[in-house]
Amino acid sequence: MDNAATTKVFDEAAQRAIKAMTDGYGNPESRHGFGFEAQKDLTEARKILAQAMGVTDEEIYFTPSATTSINTAIRGAVASKRGGRIISTAFEHPAVEEVLKDLEKTFEVVRLKPVEGKITVDSFRQALSPDTVLVTCMQVNNETGAITPLKEMATLLKRSGIDAPFHSDAVQGFLKEDFRYSMLDMASFAAHKVHGPKGVGALYLRKGLRIKPTLLGGGQEKNLFSGTHNVPAVAGWGVACRMMIDRKEETLQKVRQINEKMRKGLSELGAVINSPNDASAYVLNAAFPGYLGENILNYLSGREIYISTGSACSAKKPSRVMTAIGKEDLSRFALRFSFSGENRIEEVPVVLQAVADALREIATVR
Repeated sequence: MDNAATTKVFDEAAQRAIKAMTDGYGNPESRHGFGFEAQKDLTEARKILAQAMGVTDEEIYFTPSATTSINTAIRGAVASKRGGRIISTAFEHPAVEEVLKDLEKTFEVVRLKPVEGKITVDSFRQALSPDTVLVTCMQVNNETGAITPLKEMATLLKRSGIDAPFHSDAVQGFLKEDFRYSMLDMASFAAHKVHGPKGVGALYLRKGLRIKPTLLGGGQEKNLFSGTHNVPAVAGWGVACRMMIDRKEETLQKVRQINEKMRKGLSELGAVINSPNDASAYVLNAAFPGYLGENILNYLSGREIYISTGSACSAKKPSRVMTAIGKEDLSRFALRFSFSGENRIEEVPVVLQAVADALREIATVR
């Protein structure tokens, strides 16, 4: 139950990656038949991903990771600017936040604060200014599952007449929440969050929007991401993506049932639920005041039940997300349960029983 960290690669996706490694292992940049075969793998996967995202094939760029996509999108969008306002949120993933910290040397960064755990359109409206040069807001929060109203925000930005691109870290939302990314200017994705292999990501870049590359080299991906393609991972992601599309409604229904049962069971055990009621069904954040999240995590791990704490930070350093939503005092006690279609409803009572046992056996702290 730690699927927000990574997901199991579908067997079919793994087999497709192996085939690309052992049979069609040519370099897609090579100008011969073997290279063309590898290029076909990229083309096929790009088409599948574009369809799932609601964009065109030529707007998808393959990258080594979502972090690479995010850095390129944000830095590339403001590379030619000499100042101005960047609007983001107070609970972005470190892949975004660390870039923003660096850019604060030159730009004013406004971080929208959540209201009742969520970003509001009104707060975005108030933050917009004529000197805004970029907006970057995550689609689904990785710790609480809070969903950002991207559609409304993007519409507001376009109607304002302010010429600023809108980027989103879509890692936790892709293939889980209904959204056409063509509403945005840029979005970043990771294969391993949706049952694809690790080591590959993607950047959606709206046609006509030009950004400066951060990597220079052989000129792959239209000069935006130089470096030899990870064809096996891309091919595997394409298969995983197609399978996720086919199973999307069935998976969502199953995950909702698991989330609801977990939410109810944890509450009955005394947990404070930190995820909004309308959060993504794939993420559930809860805290047991007085019980260190790390201690419960270790106890459950001993039973081969895998979750995460609300933050990768130490107990002495509160989670930025928990601080942003006004629950800094619960940060040490927070737990994140995150689900996928690989989970089963029958697992829920087993997990809840293990949590109950942990609460009985683990010492409390002040």
